[in-house]
Amino acid sequence: MLTGEGPRRLGRRGRLGLVPLALVVVATVAWAGWQAVNAPRVEVTGTRVLGPIGSPATVTARDGGASALIGGRVLWTFGDTLSTAKGVDGSSGRSNTAALADPAKPLVVSEPLDTKGVPGALLPFDAEEQAANAAGGPRVALWPTSVVADGAGGGLVFYLKLRVRGPLTYDYVGIGVARIAAGPTVARREPGLLFQGADPLLGYAFVDGDNVVAYGAPIGSGDYRVGRAPLASATDRAAWRFWTGSQWGTDPGAATEVLSGIPGAVSVAFNPFLGRYLAVHSEALSGRAVLRTADRPEGPWSRTAVAFEGAPAPSGSFDYAAIQHPELASNGGRTIAITYYHPLGAFRGELLLVEADLK
Repeated sequence: MLTGEGPRRLGRRGRLGLVPLALVVVATVAWAGWQAVNAPRVEVTGTRVLGPIGSPATVTARDGGASALIGGRVLWTFGDTLSTAKGVDGSSGRSNTAALADPAKPLVVSEPLDTKGVPGALLPFDAEEQAANAAGGPRVALWPTSVVADGAGGGLVFYLKLRVRGPLTYDYVGIGVARIAAGPTVARREPGLLFQGADPLLGYAFVDGDNVVAYGAPIGSGDYRVGRAPLASATDRAAWRFWTGSQWGTDPGAATEVLSGIPGAVSVAFNPFLGRYLAVHSEALSGRAVLRTADRPEGPWSRTAVAFEGAPAPSGSFDYAAIQHPELASNGGRTIAITYYHPLGAFRGELLLVEADLK
């Protein structure tokens, strides 16, 4: 994309000012493509599997795995959580759960359990959602997508609200935000949804200075846009601005694609060792965790580099949801931490934590 001096030259009177708009657009796209292809790619020199993130004895599977350091402890968040036992509410499933860990021992987690040994929800349903789920139609699900420290001792949990019609059949409703204090594993949802309708569903967030930056795609699209807002105003929809290709604007409909080929979760953070922003995500249907870099959150982003191959998955399934955890990075960001979900069979799986050394 053309930024800085480029647009000013093209806007001046004279021979360059007479260039047809279509040619300017083509040149802009070509320049962005050249930058992406030629952006420096990160290299991984070695990896180590540290093991699975802990879970209660009754839990057979839970995915997701977004985390942040809240009050000096790692807050792990999970999506659908399946148990061998029914909780006191009569259900063996949770749409979401959470756990806490010492950052020095991130695999060892603790969380409140009911008398049946089943964890509670991180994001409790409201009365309307409970009634809809009890009616037996498409179930309402609330899946945590990312967690950020709010700068005031607590955290913000971004989540996707959707209706699940069947395996891999979803109706996306929107992105909400919940507040969580240091210590508890239950969050308080902000009223309404932050993004919905024609908005890009910006649910994959990180803190960048005084701003929170988030990525996501409009419903029906796989092309991720990016928006940002002051961290102190992150729950205020009016505070958000969206990258249009040349500036941060107020119209989400003008937001342009910055990342493509993202099958689901993407996690971004500034990496001090690289001196650039680092994005981590899974490669679609391959089981690989891949990396990209950029000088700015809006890109242009480099081509992907493979971080590692996930463990072999049972036939008909694949590893997914690769997420980086900057709070667990070491050596000034040279060693990063990545989790991914590894299926173990029908309704069984684990979140594996991997360290990767960068070059």
